[in-house]
Amino acid sequence: MRLLSLWCALLLLAQVSWAQDTLGVVRLRRQLAASTTDTARVRLLNSLCYSLHDQAPLQALRFGEEAVALARSTKNEPALMRALLHLGSCYGNLSDGPQALRLQQEALAVARRLRNTDGIVRAYAGMGGIHHERGDTAMAWRSYRRALQKVRDPAVSVRSRLMLLGNLGTLFSYMGKHGQGLSYTREAMMLARRSGDRAGESMYVANLGTHYLQQERYDVAEGLLRKALSISAPLQSPRYETSQMEMLATVLLLTDNLTEAEELTRRALQEARRIGYQERILDAYNLMANISVSRRQYEQAYDWQQRYMALNDSLNSKTRLNTLTALQTRYETHEKENQIQLLTQQGELQRAHNRELWAAVGALLVGLLGIGIFYVKLRRSEQALAANNAALAQATEQTRQLAASKDRLYSIVAHDLRGPVTSFVGVTELIDFYLRTGDEKGLKRLPQQVRNSAHNLNNLLDNLLNWAVSQTGELICQPEPLPVAPLLESTMELHRPSAEARQITVTLTDPEHLTVLADANMTRTILRNLLANALKFTPVGGAIQLTAEASPDGQSVTLAVTDTGPGIPPEKLSQLLNTDAPLARTATGGARSGTGLGVPLCRAFTQRQGGTLDIRSTPGHGTQVRVRLPRAVA
Repeated sequence: MRLLSLWCALLLLAQVSWAQDTLGVVRLRRQLAASTTDTARVRLLNSLCYSLHDQAPLQALRFGEEAVALARSTKNEPALMRALLHLGSCYGNLSDGPQALRLQQEALAVARRLRNTDGIVRAYAGMGGIHHERGDTAMAWRSYRRALQKVRDPAVSVRSRLMLLGNLGTLFSYMGKHGQGLSYTREAMMLARRSGDRAGESMYVANLGTHYLQQERYDVAEGLLRKALSISAPLQSPRYETSQMEMLATVLLLTDNLTEAEELTRRALQEARRIGYQERILDAYNLMANISVSRRQYEQAYDWQQRYMALNDSLNSKTRLNTLTALQTRYETHEKENQIQLLTQQGELQRAHNRELWAAVGALLVGLLGIGIFYVKLRRSEQALAANNAALAQATEQTRQLAASKDRLYSIVAHDLRGPVTSFVGVTELIDFYLRTGDEKGLKRLPQQVRNSAHNLNNLLDNLLNWAVSQTGELICQPEPLPVAPLLESTMELHRPSAEARQITVTLTDPEHLTVLADANMTRTILRNLLANALKFTPVGGAIQLTAEASPDGQSVTLAVTDTGPGIPPEKLSQLLNTDAPLARTATGGARSGTGLGVPLCRAFTQRQGGTLDIRSTPGHGTQVRVRLPRAVA
C-alpha cells in the first residue's frame, strides 16, 4: 500500500537525533558573544553546530565552518575532530554528499592520529549514513562493519553506540532483512533504556513498531507505538510525539479504525503547526486525505490533497534552495581562505623584506660590500612582490569567473522553473473542470498528464543540480563497459508516452551490438536530454531516429539522435557549439528554444568521459546531434 511504504520509509530512515533545545541554543549564543579565549570559542561553536545541525542546518553551517577554521589555526586537534564530524552532518542534511564524505574522512584521519576510538566509530557511522542516503548500501555496510569492530570498546560513548545500532537497524530494514534490522533496533532500545535515555528509548520502540508495520503485523505495531507515545508524553518532546501519533494513526487507518485515526491525526496536525514542523504537517495532510477516501468523502479528500500538494511543492523548493545555498557557502568559504592565505603570504614577504633591509643597513657600516649585498636582496624582494601581485590578480580573476557562473545558474533557476510549475497549475485547473463537468474520461487522462509534468520538472531540476555539481569539479566519472542497445532502448522507453501523445515515430538502430566505455549515469543523462530536445522540437507526425555506429578505426562509437524538426538557424547553432559562450536561454520565437542548460550539460558530461559532441542542422531539414564515446575493448 502506498501509504504504508511512505511512512515506513520516513521513520525507518531517521538517524539518531535529539530535539533542538531552543533555550540551550540561546544560552550558547550568549556565551559565544562573551567568550574571549580561542579554546572556549571553538568549544561553543561546536556545541552550536551540533545543536542546530538537524533542525537548522544552514544556521549550523556557519558555526561549523568557523569552528573548523579556528581549530585549524590553533592546532587543536580534538576540537578539530568534533568540528569536522558536526560539519559533515550539516552537509549531509543539505544533500551535499561528496563534501560530507570528505569531512567525515578527514575527521577519521584526525581520530586515528589521536587514537580516539569514539571518534573513529562516529566517523565510520557518519560515512555509512551518507552512503545509505545516496542509495549505496554496499559502501554503507562496509563503513558500519568497520565501526562494529570497535563499538564494544569502553572508550566509545553511549551516544555513538546508539547512533551506530540505530543506523544498522535502518539499513537492514531498507534491504529487506527484517530479522537483522529488528535485532539491531532492539539492542539500541535496550541500550537507551539502560543509560536512562528516555527520548532514545521512545524513538527505538517506535522504530520497532515500524519494522512490524512493514511486515503487516498491525497488532504488534499498534502496541509498540502506543508504548512509545506513553514514554514520550512526559518528556515534553512535541517532535517525537507528533511523529509517533501520525505513525499510530497510519496503523489505525490500515486496520479501519478511522475515528481514532482521524482524532490522532488532527492532534498531530495541531501540534505540528504550533511548533512549525512542516514535514509532519505535510504527512498529516496526506493521512487526512486517505482517511477521507476510506470514508468515501471525496470532496474533503480532494481538499486535503490540494493542501498536501501545495505544501509539498513549497518544501521541495526549500530543499533545492538549501542545497544551492550550501554550495554558495562553500564557494564563499573557499574564497575567504584564499584571501587569508594571500594576506599571510604578503605579511611574511613584508617581514622578510624588513629583515633584508636591516641586514643591508648593517652591511653599509662595513663598506661597499654591504651596499652590494643590500642591492641584490632588494632586487629579489621586488621580484617576489611582483610574483605575489601576479598571483593575487589571477586569484581575483578566478573569483570573478566563479561569481559569474553562480549568477548564471541562479538566473536559469529563476527563469526556467516557471514553465513546469505552470504546467502543474494547468493540471489542477483541469481536475476542477472535470470534477464540475463529470467528465470521467478526462479524469482518467489526468494521471498521465501529471506524470509528464512531474517528469519534465524532475529532468529540469536534475539538469540544474548536475550542472551545479559539474561546475565545482566534484562529479566523479566511473567508466565501465556499457552495451549501447539497452542504453538506447531505456531512453526510448522513458520518452515513449510523450512520443505517442504527439504521434512521433521513434526508431532505434544498433546493427553491431556495440559497447562503450563510459559512466552509466552521465551517459543516460546525455541521451535523455538529447531525446527530450528532439521530441520538443519535432512537429506532430514527425520522426526521430536513434543510431549507433563504430568508427572506422574501431576506437570509438558514435551515438546519434536525428529528428525531422525545423532545424537550427546558423547563428544559434554557432552559439551552441561555442564552448566559451555564456550559459543563457535561447531567445523565444526562434526555430528552436530551450533552457540553454541541456546542451552545455551534455557537452560537459561527454568531455568528462573523453568524448566529443557535435551538432549538424539545416533549417527546414531537421537536426542531428552526434556523441562520440570511447569503445570498450572486448
